[in-house]
Amino acid sequence: MLSSSERRFIPRIESMRGCAALTVAAMHVTASYAVGPSRGALDTLGLQAIRALTNGYGAVVAFFVISGFVLARALDRNFGAGRFIHGRVVRLFPAAITTIAIFAALFYCVGFNLYKHASYTPLNIVANMLMLRADIDAVTWSMKAELAATPLIFGCVWLGRQYGTRPLLAIATVLFGLSFVGQYDHLIGNDTNLAPLYAFPVGALLHFRGAAIAERLPSIAVTPAALASIAIFCACAFFKPAGTWTLLVECLSAATLVTLIAYRTDAAILTLLDRPIVRFYGKISYSFYLLHPLSLLASVRLTQYLLDQIAAAPVSLVLAVSFVFSVAAVTPLAAASWRFVERPAMNLRSSPLRGRLDRPTLVSGET
Repeated sequence: MLSSSERRFIPRIESMRGCAALTVAAMHVTASYAVGPSRGALDTLGLQAIRALTNGYGAVVAFFVISGFVLARALDRNFGAGRFIHGRVVRLFPAAITTIAIFAALFYCVGFNLYKHASYTPLNIVANMLMLRADIDAVTWSMKAELAATPLIFGCVWLGRQYGTRPLLAIATVLFGLSFVGQYDHLIGNDTNLAPLYAFPVGALLHFRGAAIAERLPSIAVTPAALASIAIFCACAFFKPAGTWTLLVECLSAATLVTLIAYRTDAAILTLLDRPIVRFYGKISYSFYLLHPLSLLASVRLTQYLLDQIAAAPVSLVLAVSFVFSVAAVTPLAAASWRFVERPAMNLRSSPLRGRLDRPTLVSGET
């Protein structure tokens, strides 16, 4: 029997996913300028702070850990292959299909093309909608990886239920070893990196063993552990983003935060995840993540315009303004996608398909 804590939806985990989505967006807005020349000593510190707070690649690794954890909870609660696959389809594809359709419409109507290598032939548009390719909206590479991880997550939960956590630890270790092999990293295409795939079984491992690990931590150490995890995660931004060891450290940092958020409520710093604005971005995080590249061209132009027109303006301040602009521009569209695409699609889990597909009974808000 599962305890009530293992059954309940965890809003703070969803909030963490929203923070990760905002981090990725911030990296895309600021990356080209954060490593460039500054305008004074204070601006240099500001740019270093921006780099630390915009570890976008690490945020994607955190997405993987969160997905492994949340999906393992949902699957363990109501185990079944048909229901799991159906849940994945209705959760991932509608918003992705809608996003690619928006990109394609903008291309054919106004010539909008964010990536020079992108192809807008009908066949390639369909391939992007099905997440077989990721050249139209490059951030969908991570969704390709998540789809590839679907049987992995299912297998991890089955093994965890049958044999405990040792097989999951072994799988994560083997996948980490494979991450050093370039052919493995790009096994499903050069537009996708499978190196951090081990983050999914790590997330599943947290479902089975996270509570026991968290209980061993004294209350006085919870907040320092959370702060240390955040600090280490931010420090990784100054190393090679896709470096094998960097990814591992980011995975372990994210895993620590997920464990503390899920199983310890006595860390004052984690109450920030309860703020309504953070909860809101947690809810729309998937659509926001998919759609935020639409604002990147305008954000770059705004950044360059402000830097050219206001010679005394710190670069860090200009980047902060451009990031706020980007978020403000995308948020209404992401909220609409969540309201009119994601939610109706997830409601299909209550359709007559439920009986035929043995569909999942995921708690609202879970992946």
